Amino acid sequence: MIRAFCAWVFLIVGCGALAACSPIAVTSENSAEFSDTTKLFPYSDADSKRLRKELDKPLQSTIALELGPKLVELKASYTEQRSKDDAKNSTANLQPTKVPGRYFDLLASSSRFDGKLIGESELAYSEMPGVGLEHELPTMSRLTLRGNWGDANYGATYRSFGSGFVSTAGLKFDNPREEREAWGEYNFKLFRLKGILGESWERQLPSGQLALARTATTSVNLNRNGWSALLTSSYSLLGQSEVALDKTTAFSNGLSLAYRPTSFLTIEPAFNVKQEWSQATGLKTATPSGGIALVSTLIPDVSLTGRTSYSRGFSDDPLKDNSILNTAAGLNWKLGRTVLGEQALSFQIEYNHQVSGTPVTTPISGFNGLIQWKLAGF
Repeated sequence: MIRAFCAWVFLIVGCGALAACSPIAVTSENSAEFSDTTKLFPYSDADSKRLRKELDKPLQSTIALELGPKLVELKASYTEQRSKDDAKNSTANLQPTKVPGRYFDLLASSSRFDGKLIGESELAYSEMPGVGLEHELPTMSRLTLRGNWGDANYGATYRSFGSGFVSTAGLKFDNPREEREAWGEYNFKLFRLKGILGESWERQLPSGQLALARTATTSVNLNRNGWSALLTSSYSLLGQSEVALDKTTAFSNGLSLAYRPTSFLTIEPAFNVKQEWSQATGLKTATPSGGIALVSTLIPDVSLTGRTSYSRGFSDDPLKDNSILNTAAGLNWKLGRTVLGEQALSFQIEYNHQVSGTPVTTPISGFNGLIQWKLAGF
């Protein structure tokens, strides 16, 4: 109860000063934009933002509270999903798995100086059967601040996850986790240059040992009429603590493209190469991966998405010598507004196939079906 009360205080008090880093706006009607933004951590704010964007309600239906000279806007959303496959997933393998349950999200935002300084505070709660711990609330709290000055924008964000929290994308947090990141971006007209610094702590249960990860990422984004290109490069240092002897150094480089041949179709191919090196054992791992996504909005209020990806790990460590194939198809149908609020219905079917390099390990494969009902603006 004390933690729940503190979370609500955290939500309301922080909304006046903190805001989320929103995706870069599309420059023209024919411009192709990526369906997700550059991120350091498994969880992405784009999940909840995409839900609110799909269920964007009329201005007159929003809830606004004026606190003194500030204007605070509250938005709430509710998601209920059913799945035929209740296999659990965690941030360890970073492969989302749909888990049945309910998801509630409350967002408080405040804008000052004609939108040049925007703040957001968010509190999300997921109710999933059989996950989490009795003394841990499955919540996610977020505070973010961003600003812009001419062609430059910058910001910082903080997130806290309770054990058992599951995002709408199916990412499950088995352990309590905290994340911090700061970013800066400058628009050179021809391209956008962005730098991100991030740090995360995860308390391993039941041992209580802390896992520390620090990452620096640089990205270059070119956005032209009908297509976009995103080039990213990152450096990470992973360890059990700041003084841990067994630290892993990782380098990652990727290229993503978004091409819109027509107004209703976007094609997004991507390629990435990740290299890891253990300072204690000297073992090295190279993991190339590639994928493609198709997004179609041919029918009004209906979005069709298909994606497939493949990664192959080549490692001196047999446990990391594996391959993963993932493919999925989904449909999102915006039902419209009723007396309950804006509603949408989503269907998705997904296939995963994982093969390990060790002979004693049996390949893992299976289908996963998902139905989601989303409600916002109630």
